[in-house]
Amino acid sequence: MELVVFGFQIVPGRDEPLAFAASIEECQRNALSEREELRRNDPDIDPLGAMAIYRLTLRLPDIDGLIDVLNENVSLLDAIVVDRRLVAVVAD
Repeated sequence: MELVVFGFQIVPGRDEPLAFAASIEECQRNALSEREELRRNDPDIDPLGAMAIYRLTLRLPDIDGLIDVLNENVSLLDAIVVDRRLVAVVAD
């Protein structure tokens, strides 16, 4: 079984970490809110770069994949993402 979620860059220009939402609209709202919070916490912050939004297709891992996650040989995200596509960018 595959599931689709959306994730945005918490730090503009960096793909780790990502924050996730169930829809692209929710993801865009959360990304805009994150940008506002970054500016509120640091009014002198340099201009923020664009934040990428990805569509991620996820699949539950098989037993070997799950054991790799539990043994910390691979991250959970790496174990379950089967497709990741850039679908939008949030910028000023």
